[in-house]
Amino acid sequence: MPDYRLERPVINGKRSARWYVVWSEAGRSHRLATKTDDKVAARKFLAQFAVLEEAPPVRFVTRDLTAAYFKDREDDPKVAYPKAIRNALNHIDGFFGDLLPDMISPATVTLYTRQRRRTGVMDATISKELRFLRQALKFGVRHKWMDREPEISVPGEGQPRDRYLSREEFGRLYFHASPLHLRVFLALAISTAARGKHVLDLKWDRVDFEAGMVRYRPGTSSNKKTAPVPMNGPLRSILIEARKVAGPSGYVVEWEGKPVKSVRKAYARACRLAGLDDAHRHDLRRTAASWALQGGASFDEVATMLGDSVEITRKHYAMHSPAYLRGAVENIAGRRA
Repeated sequence: MPDYRLERPVINGKRSARWYVVWSEAGRSHRLATKTDDKVAARKFLAQFAVLEEAPPVRFVTRDLTAAYFKDREDDPKVAYPKAIRNALNHIDGFFGDLLPDMISPATVTLYTRQRRRTGVMDATISKELRFLRQALKFGVRHKWMDREPEISVPGEGQPRDRYLSREEFGRLYFHASPLHLRVFLALAISTAARGKHVLDLKWDRVDFEAGMVRYRPGTSSNKKTAPVPMNGPLRSILIEARKVAGPSGYVVEWEGKPVKSVRKAYARACRLAGLDDAHRHDLRRTAASWALQGGASFDEVATMLGDSVEITRKHYAMHSPAYLRGAVENIAGRRA
């Protein structure tokens, strides 16, 4: 819900004598005249306005509900990738958008799943889309648009992705990485195990060459932690190169003086040239953790780099440790001897 408040804004260089309702929404500022200079009357106007703005519509279809849900999520600073939500809801709207929410049923969800599978979409992606639909329906119940949420059956997630790059594969990828901002992104991602968003958000004032540290800003939610990470030799070299040609944006990963919003296309092009058909950007973080453990790092160290708990890190990456089940296997051999 936007933060509606009363102000007397400056208009044409002069402070207005009348009160306005002002608020921010989707990164844009809005204002509405109360047409009064009486603050008591303006407060009454504000209260009535807020109630009307947040009241659920009398008639709506699923598309209206998903739009309201997305607007709520887009305005939440804890949401790291609102574009991913919007992309998923675009597919949901294309199938369910004109239906009344109470027309959504296990049968319609099954039809949606079949349709998406026919276009080659994996079950994990379909599940993600349907989970956003489920959250939109929960939003509708929570905000009194509807009394109950329809049943949504989500297809199986499939096996968790465990792909990581070998050092030879990463070497090929890095060789074909162009322009410079992609090499900088790759070096930061593989050397610090940071999430892609944190790498793209990194500014030069967080890079300490004297101390040899990269200090990412803290995440905005408890499960998106970051940690200061020492620079290794290759990372320091590419950062020095990038600093020499840095533009005015202040961002480490930039293109033509502007911060880079996404490396998706450049990364895909480098993967094609390197012959890596099944490599995803998100594999870099998994690769960094795997290499660190294979090199003898402790689970405590890797967990700190990832911003995860030791338990979660051990659960996902234990098989990459040289000590994985070594004691058990040796004990079996000893008993057999």
